[in-house]
Amino acid sequence: MTEFLISFDGDPDEVDTDARDLREFLSQDGALRGRVANRLVPPAPGEQGGVADAVQYATELGPLVLQPFTLWLAARLRRGKGQVKITLHRPDGTELKISANGLADVQAVLDRVEGFLDPEDE
Repeated sequence: MTEFLISFDGDPDEVDTDARDLREFLSQDGALRGRVANRLVPPAPGEQGGVADAVQYATELGPLVLQPFTLWLAARLRRGKGQVKITLHRPDGTELKISANGLADVQAVLDRVEGFLDPEDE
């Protein structure tokens, strides 16, 4: 894998909404536009369309995602939709599981994500 992946955990409808919202939000950044995509899970038998469960982007974009990701997370938590559980996946297979319950968690999440995206600074 030569890309980062941000996957979501929880109710499939909420996961799909969060993954699509994050991809759309990241795509508004000029440096990321057209360079992020949703990972789609095939539909279950009898269902139409796939469910988005993650956002994927090229490795070299890692640090560029940090600021818009943080803004999206803060906005998502302000909407009061409850806890968000995210797993970040590095190309080397390393994972970072994070969860945020409210705006007070954003800075701690930011610190962990920043170190994860740029492991040489750890």
